Amino acid sequence: MMSIAIERNMQSLPPKTPAMTRICLLLLAGSLAACSNPFAPEKTVPTNVVEKPPAEQATTPEIVMDNLERSFSDRDKDLYDSILDNNFWFTETDCLGELILANDKEEELEIMGKRDGSNQGIFDIFRSIDWNFQQSQRFTELGRDFPNAFDGDLDGHPDEDWEVFRGRVEILLLQTADDGFRVNQVMSFKLRKGDDDLWRIVRWIADSLAGDCGEAGDGDAGRPVGTSWSWGQLKGR
Repeated sequence: MMSIAIERNMQSLPPKTPAMTRICLLLLAGSLAACSNPFAPEKTVPTNVVEKPPAEQATTPEIVMDNLERSFSDRDKDLYDSILDNNFWFTETDCLGELILANDKEEELEIMGKRDGSNQGIFDIFRSIDWNFQQSQRFTELGRDFPNAFDGDLDGHPDEDWEVFRGRVEILLLQTADDGFRVNQVMSFKLRKGDDDLWRIVRWIADSLAGDCGEAGDGDAGRPVGTSWSWGQLKGR
């Protein structure tokens, strides 16, 4: 092969051949060897990859909501982690007010999938996630109106104001083109400003699904009727 011939010619070069000539011949031999293997697999270059700019720092509550959508759509664990407050809590109740699921930040990250890959979470299981938030309300929750009702009250924040986004969340999670889950549910997101002047989600409240709860004591009380999954039900699987 040509690269072998070049190497043989280099061995026969006079001792006083300039160093630059030797370097050029070495580079040429290396490049020919790299591209002359007939058994090497064909290399393909993706053509449909869209480079996105880095996510914005959450200097406003609105940026947090944008980053929330992006973290789901991109299944970005780092971004998702960055927009959750250390005191984050998710809660969902059924139509009788009984808890379906409650979890803190550590449990939330476990459910979605740890960044070190030590477990398979929602961001790992589904090959595509489509997130859509239709905002219906946007208001400030004044701290003076939310004293701590008891020690450890998740909703009490007497010393700071929280920003609240409320609306309908639609999530389509697909494992294959025709197999997956759909969530369609009203949810509230409460955001607080940290000491670093960045906003994060401190409370995520999922409303119960609409439906007949049945008569208390009949065994189906508190179980929403319908084909849609609630977010809490899906997370708790």
